[in-house]
Amino acid sequence: MRPLKDEHLLEVYREAKRMNLSHEFIELLEDAIEMRQLEHRLKA
Repeated sequence: MRPLKDEHLLEVYREAKRMNLSHEFIELLEDAIEMRQLEHRLKA
């Protein structure tokens, strides 16, 4: 599997939050966002 591009990762995160998916899944996405230092793009 190829890793998601940054923008796709952020899009998946936003959709997961909107759909109220499991806390564990959202946490994994947040960890990946943090590792890539993309937190600032969540507010945009």
